[in-house]
Amino acid sequence: MKRVILGLSVLIGAASAACASVTAKTPPDRPALEVPAPPAKVVEPPPRPEPPPEPVPDLPAPQPSNSRPARQPAREPARTDPKPETTTEAAPPPAPVAAPPQLRLPNSPEASEAAKQVQIVIEHAGKSLDSVNPKGFPKARRAVYDDAKRMLTQAQEALKKTDFDNARKLAEKVEQTAKELGAR
Repeated sequence: MKRVILGLSVLIGAASAACASVTAKTPPDRPALEVPAPPAKVVEPPPRPEPPPEPVPDLPAPQPSNSRPARQPAREPARTDPKPETTTEAAPPPAPVAAPPQLRLPNSPEASEAAKQVQIVIEHAGKSLDSVNPKGFPKARRAVYDDAKRMLTQAQEALKKTDFDNARKLAEKVEQTAKELGAR
């Protein structure tokens, strides 16, 4: 134990001696910075206000109402152009305008095929929803069931409007809701 105390005292003495002999360097003397004088202030006079507009002279007094209005200049007689000669040949009817083709993705089916596919999805969703018995549902679940019925109607309307993507999404949502309602 004496050796430990002796070792510590030697270390403390060496550390204090090392600190005492170290001195910090002083920064070198540098010349003071010369700051330029601020620029002279230029004061501009305020802009002159615009002169007020000149007053308008009074309008002449209105004429009495019983006087006759001024006569308008006579109109030129209507021109009668000679009638163009009529021919027995009728002009050809204009060519029927073809409807522009609908843009589709390369992998998307034709309209009739897409309608069939969406109709199948809607029918399947309707059967799934019909398999759920809403009797005995609490109000919250009954509201979800009623919303699903409305979405199914919206899907059928979207199919009639040839909005196949929206109809498919609605039908898939109805089917998912029907599965959730039936699982509870």
